[in-house]
Amino acid sequence: MTVKQYRHDLNLFNKTKHNPSYASLTQNFDLAHELKDFCIPVNSYFPPRDVMDSLYEKLPFALKYYPGSNDSIAENIAAFGEIDDPEWIVAGNGSTEIISWLNSIFIKESLFVPVPSFGRWVEEPEGLGTELHILQVNDERQQRVSPQEYVDAVLAKGSRNAVICNPNNPTGTLFSREEILWILRRLSHLDNVVIDESFIDFTSLNPPSIKNDVHRYPNAWVLKSLGKNLGLHGLRMGYAISCKENIKEMRRHLPFWNVNGITEMLLSLIKDQQVAYKESCARTIEDAQNLARRMGELDVFTVFPTNSNFVFVRLSDEIDGEVLRNRMLQNQSCFIRNCGNKLGSSSQYFRVAGRPSSDVDLLISAFQQEIAAMLTESYTGRLLTAIGLRGSQAPALVEQRSTIQNLLEHRSERSAASRPAAVVEPIRAHRETGTGRL
Repeated sequence: MTVKQYRHDLNLFNKTKHNPSYASLTQNFDLAHELKDFCIPVNSYFPPRDVMDSLYEKLPFALKYYPGSNDSIAENIAAFGEIDDPEWIVAGNGSTEIISWLNSIFIKESLFVPVPSFGRWVEEPEGLGTELHILQVNDERQQRVSPQEYVDAVLAKGSRNAVICNPNNPTGTLFSREEILWILRRLSHLDNVVIDESFIDFTSLNPPSIKNDVHRYPNAWVLKSLGKNLGLHGLRMGYAISCKENIKEMRRHLPFWNVNGITEMLLSLIKDQQVAYKESCARTIEDAQNLARRMGELDVFTVFPTNSNFVFVRLSDEIDGEVLRNRMLQNQSCFIRNCGNKLGSSSQYFRVAGRPSSDVDLLISAFQQEIAAMLTESYTGRLLTAIGLRGSQAPALVEQRSTIQNLLEHRSERSAASRPAAVVEPIRAHRETGTGRL
């Protein structure tokens, strides 16, 4: 793979608690065709072409005129999302707006969150002075926590509110519908229990959503993302589902036109597109499973089981995760999500978004090249030190490339064949020296 290199501004990663936007990394999209996005988990197969054509045709009017009310937008959401009653729905400018209103109006005192989790469930409550109670998941349990463990931890900490991301972002773990309903029954005394189903449509052909059950639990909410699900996350679309009393209370606080006209127009165009949407979700699920298989070919990664359109992986300690992220960006123009800024995670963990197989082929080749280069550079440097060649002697040895090639004889052959084993010999040699991370 030959990649034309552009120097992306790595300082952007220090200016945000999340990741820099795709726009900022591509200089307001001027270089968008040069950067492959494996960061944002998004539906690659929706909307259909005819929907986009209609949206472009009506775009001038959506830009010029005020949108409708939250009530009318909720009706289109209910039709598209197959939700029984639009009065259970409040629409937001992305699911993060709904999270902010929940944190500001409903969630008080303390909030329980298993970590790592979506950042807004951690950072915003802390910023508002809400006491944060956490449960750390771990590699040994494949990032999973049982329903009983979850409930026991909430009760032990005395939390007044609780969040479950289902599936969890970034780990991809999932509770069944029956397990979620059992948890709601056990935690009916809490002020609020939020089930964040932002990625649930990418779990299976029959997602375990409680969207038509949640109204029966007065303290419960379901949160839904629309932007990433529909492949247009720049439009900022999301909504919450709860009992009518809760929805009325939230609507009292919302700005009247909190959802823009372009979003409203799109929702009106897709309300009868359920078949096309479900087909797109099925293809997206296949992409994620293919990504998990391909990532498993790279020996330096531990791949955790996923129930979403992304894969959570842990990088071997021999390689620095942040350095690998930066090299993938600068040398290969691949943008991947390093989880070092997530509570309960570290820079050795990545969340990699599923993409069509041709993009995944590019990604795996890029990983192979950068990992092999990092291992080779590190091992070569340690070899020079180990045999006592320093100063003026070192360049002479480096020039004798056959010496290095004899020590790493399998690397070039396997790398040329684009096989994951290209990194096996260098990493084995690296481990045998007893040295630390690259």
